[in-house]
Amino acid sequence: MKSFTKSEDGVSTTLAYILFSAIFLVFYVIILLNSNDLLVKGPSNIVVNDQFRDIGNMISSTVTDMYMIAPENGHIKTEYKIPAEIGREPYIINADPAYPYPDEVIYVNSTSSDKSVSVTINGIASSMPINGTAYSSASTHRISYDSGR
Repeated sequence: MKSFTKSEDGVSTTLAYILFSAIFLVFYVIILLNSNDLLVKGPSNIVVNDQFRDIGNMISSTVTDMYMIAPENGHIKTEYKIPAEIGREPYIINADPAYPYPDEVIYVNSTSSDKSVSVTINGIASSMPINGTAYSSASTHRISYDSGR
């Protein structure tokens, strides 16, 4: 009968199992540490940017529609609804002139991160200047036009 202490028959199988387990464990830890960035933050950033662009395009369309029906003497007021948060981030909608170009730009900026999107309103700035700021957390959102200003 062989002595168990002097036999080396199972060493290569046990050593291969330990090495395989260690390599698998290292890969598992790497994937676990990076999974939040790969599976949560990346798609969330894409969705937030797309939603910010959608909000900017909606405001741009509303302003363009108001420009098309603006009376020579009078005023127009319209209300619009936007979500209070996009991707758990409150945001600000700001309309400013885009210098040196004769266009207006609508900026949608997150207040809790550095995410920002800009949408241009082409050709309206020369006849109807646009400025103002709207906060997503406000209860009402309005765009108004007054020909007397």
